[in-house]
Amino acid sequence: MIIATDTARYSDVVKHEYEPDLAFTRELVVVNDDTAKTLTLGMLLGKVTATGKYKESVETATDGSEAPVAVVVGKDLHNLSVAVAANTDTKVLAIVRGEAIVSKTGLKPHNSFYDATKLNAAYASLATKEILANTSI
Repeated sequence: MIIATDTARYSDVVKHEYEPDLAFTRELVVVNDDTAKTLTLGMLLGKVTATGKYKESVETATDGSEAPVAVVVGKDLHNLSVAVAANTDTKVLAIVRGEAIVSKTGLKPHNSFYDATKLNAAYASLATKEILANTSI
């Protein structure tokens, strides 16, 4: 028996951001991935070096996107997921710079970041953009 369900909320992932009213940390970015998928709140994006476009960060990639540099918010602050067709430019709202603190438990890294070493490398990559992954809040 299900007693209650809850949907993901922005506050589950983002614990602090500089000047949220000005959207200083957020930006609409162009995502272009080679497979169709739904990006949801908390997924990690990497930036493809050759195109400057984003795609889901996969630890084994070799195109620049292996280093997470952004966190998916969704289509906008009211629609926390967005469908991305294969090989199609799609605008996605993401946190791309800090000062921001995100909850490690709210993030959804790709399953290729499967151990503590790989996850810590992903968090360190986000930190280069002043997006700090934190466990204490």
